Amino acid sequence: MLLHVTSFLDRLLVGVRAGSQWFARAGGVLILLTVVLVTIEVASRMIVGRSAVHATELTGYIMAISASWSFAYTLMNKAHIRIDALYLNFPMKVRGMLDLVALLSLAMFSILVVNAVFDVLSDSYSGGSTANTPLSTPLWIPQSLWLVGFVWFSFALGVMSLRAFLGLINGEADKVQELAGTPTLDEQIEEESQGARS
Repeated sequence: MLLHVTSFLDRLLVGVRAGSQWFARAGGVLILLTVVLVTIEVASRMIVGRSAVHATELTGYIMAISASWSFAYTLMNKAHIRIDALYLNFPMKVRGMLDLVALLSLAMFSILVVNAVFDVLSDSYSGGSTANTPLSTPLWIPQSLWLVGFVWFSFALGVMSLRAFLGLINGEADKVQELAGTPTLDEQIEEESQGARS
């Protein structure tokens, strides 16, 4: 039974990794859009003397949305900042337990953030809040897209935490290390050299 669950979670993690990559790519496209918007605004101010777009407002929304959409990708690639001065000196099993504690702590924080963002979104929608700008953007629209990123991040954390927990129970400390552990210096060097080759 446990083997079936871990196998299912492994397949699910492949999907979560792919979905996270697509969210990160979409966030990257949105950031490129900000470059276009700012360029158009600067050019229109130079040529016409006033702004043809409202780049300041739109880029603010885009930066918030693209940031939340990149969190899961960062998680899946173990790119969050960690202080591992002592971590790498511990045995693999202890590192696995620390990884699980780190994942669960991040998951609890993420749940609090999702709850807070949902409350903000709910208030904006029910109150009909709009931006105090010429565009008068209904705030629930960018806030909904912002929330999607946090919900996906929480889902990714949940799946990864459950898989790490089952890995520890099954004595798969190496699998937990591969999934959630801090990369060793050798792994970082190997990853850099693979990136340089491609």
